[in-house]
Amino acid sequence: MVRKTKHLTRREFVKRTAAGSLGVAAASRMGLWGADVQASQDFKGEELRVFTYAGAWGDQLTKNWAPMVQEATGAEVIIELGWWDSIPKLKASPPGQPAFDLIMTDATQGYPAIREGMFQKVNWDNIPNASLFHPAVMDNWVVNESWGVTWPDAAQTGVYNTDVIKSAPDSWADLLDDRFTGKLGMYNSFYFSLFTFACMMVGSQGMPGTARDVCNADISKVLEFAKSQRDRVNYWWPSSSDMALNLVQQNVHVGNIHSVDAFMPVREGEPIGTFVPATDRASFQAIWLVAEDTKKNALAEAAINVFCGEEFQEIYALDGGFPTSIPSVAARVAGQDALWADINTHKAADFEAWGTYPYDAYFADWDNIVEYWDREVLRSS
Repeated sequence: MVRKTKHLTRREFVKRTAAGSLGVAAASRMGLWGADVQASQDFKGEELRVFTYAGAWGDQLTKNWAPMVQEATGAEVIIELGWWDSIPKLKASPPGQPAFDLIMTDATQGYPAIREGMFQKVNWDNIPNASLFHPAVMDNWVVNESWGVTWPDAAQTGVYNTDVIKSAPDSWADLLDDRFTGKLGMYNSFYFSLFTFACMMVGSQGMPGTARDVCNADISKVLEFAKSQRDRVNYWWPSSSDMALNLVQQNVHVGNIHSVDAFMPVREGEPIGTFVPATDRASFQAIWLVAEDTKKNALAEAAINVFCGEEFQEIYALDGGFPTSIPSVAARVAGQDALWADINTHKAADFEAWGTYPYDAYFADWDNIVEYWDREVLRSS
């Protein structure tokens, strides 16, 4: 298997692993899942311009969510995919003509943009399905101040090449094993990998489960630890698909990855194993936000409502490997997909402890963290 896939280009690898997720989409279009049609045809003839992340997110929202929104509302959904360009494009829009009506973003971009006045508050009456999300995942100032819907999305996940690693790691501290030195792949963005380093640090000190507390108490200690361990990393990956490809090609043997981007390679039979320690679980904070200047706020809220519904959440999990914030859906999916259950939160008691990356600690010293990360941690790469 490894020798066969070593010759794949990145484009071929991404195409191949993405192809495995077509079944649920086809079923959805054939009507096996009904869209939430509370606003059916109320917006016929309108267009909803949406920005969402590319990769696995873009695949799910383009293939599965957009048709459900169109069925529920009668509106045409126009999706633009990207990573870091939604806020700059919104800022550059002429007054009253926002580039997007609705944006899916994360805390690193969304929090500052909310404070800059770029978004409007939502009407919860138009998003009744948000009440299906577990209260713990909605306990956030963005929700409390009615700026939008938040949820923990792709989870911090450990991956390793099963052809090379015979004694599988099962904790973040295991990445400090000398057998992995020079064969470690880590995300080049600090919001994710700095927390992985925190997990490695507290685990090596016999205190797993305290990574978030350490970050909140003194992020400088985690930065110093990351600097001291940087030479273990031989590949700072820019996207999860690049990490998966390099793992298959044995350029790296172990590392971190967004959970959703481990699913397709594993399902395709690639030599990739996963581990998600029970302690220090973390996901990135995803957010739906409605542009301040749009007049299509009610349509945008109807679209968010479809996203929060059981029908789409089950597809999002089963087809894309994404976590779901609806406990009943999580339990159903876990019963159908062992790989999904191994990675994602699905037990009722676990939802309370399901956390995001320590964004508050990051924002408290953002500029210094960015400078230190780029200069001292990534410097030798």
